[in-house]
Amino acid sequence: MNVGIDNIDEGIYNICSLIHNLVNIDVEFFDSSHNSSLQLFKFQKPLIIEDLRFSSILDMENLLKNKNSNDLLYYTDNFNLNYLCLGIFTEQNYSSGTIIVGPFLSDIPDDLLISKIIQLNNLPLGYRQELREYYKAITILDSKTYKNIGSLMVNLSSNPLINSNISFVQSNNGISNIKDSQETDDRKFYSDIEFRYKLEREIQNSVAKGESEEALKLMNSFEFNPTHRVPNNPLRAWKNYGFVINTLLRIGADKGGVSPIYIHNISDKFAILIEKVTSKAELDSLLKEMTLQYCDLVKSFSISQYSPVVGKCIDYIKVNFYNKISLKTISNEIGISPSHLSRMFKKETNFTITEFINKMKIEEAKFLIKQNKLSITDIALKVGFENHNYFCSVFKKLTYYTPKEYLLKA
Repeated sequence: MNVGIDNIDEGIYNICSLIHNLVNIDVEFFDSSHNSSLQLFKFQKPLIIEDLRFSSILDMENLLKNKNSNDLLYYTDNFNLNYLCLGIFTEQNYSSGTIIVGPFLSDIPDDLLISKIIQLNNLPLGYRQELREYYKAITILDSKTYKNIGSLMVNLSSNPLINSNISFVQSNNGISNIKDSQETDDRKFYSDIEFRYKLEREIQNSVAKGESEEALKLMNSFEFNPTHRVPNNPLRAWKNYGFVINTLLRIGADKGGVSPIYIHNISDKFAILIEKVTSKAELDSLLKEMTLQYCDLVKSFSISQYSPVVGKCIDYIKVNFYNKISLKTISNEIGISPSHLSRMFKKETNFTITEFINKMKIEEAKFLIKQNKLSITDIALKVGFENHNYFCSVFKKLTYYTPKEYLLKA
């Protein structure tokens, strides 16, 4: 958790801290001069969102000026992120500042939502993957939950916070004289360890091949209880175990020839999601999804069949295809002569570099056409074609349809 504090009133700090700890959502306080004097954040926002956020903050504050002390503002910004905003009043005058809880989502984010956000904010397509991973990590709240949070915010701001005095009592009823056996079967103990490490290697190999069914089967037979490692906090122990599995699967994807760029994104995403789980059952479900996604990553992005030079070239194209790139651009980036790179690429992929770049652009264009939110001309520009006619020509060559025919077919 990231915490920033600057000359914050103790009462406001207590309110923000209590809400943050209870609901595990970002909480921020802006004073009357529009300065952020308290930040309780789980993780950093993408820079593109952070850079455009201040105008939304000013909008929230202006809207609250016309509200009463018990009025809550549900605010949705241009990134479809939701916030609960409460003005802090002094003698019914809005003057002390604003508590902002969020962001949170009202529904599960999908690729259509990410596309809408990119289009609405006129962002380069290169932000898609970063936004996709960020949105998957954001908390989703239903109407009942956010209304309860809002009621809590209003009541805490209207009444002084009173800390409770907790008495710890343990019942003497129930079964007694339970004795923990100190005897350990050494042979079984070492056998279990050897089996677990053998299983880990097999899971990594399955992920490296993209074999999701086999990987899930092996994961289901992976029996290990880590709670002894953090005796007073079993959930913390299970979360730590989740981080270990994340690393295990990440290494498998690396062995499968996936670029570190893609591995980093998915690894970061699941590290955030693991930290957010509230039960072992929730973690079990997440680990299953994590295994499937790492296997899918290998199937979609593995470059293990290519030489290191061609693999780097493919990675560069996949990340930068929407920009104006060429054989010369890529060869300079990789540090190899254009003619040598061209020969190697053609030999290993059966495509020229230009053909492969166009293939990536058309795949992205097909996705955007299916969304049916942009004109064909806008889509051509989005994926890096400056000439509409040339885009249509390449599209038909690779798909056997014109863009308009593909739209009707989709």
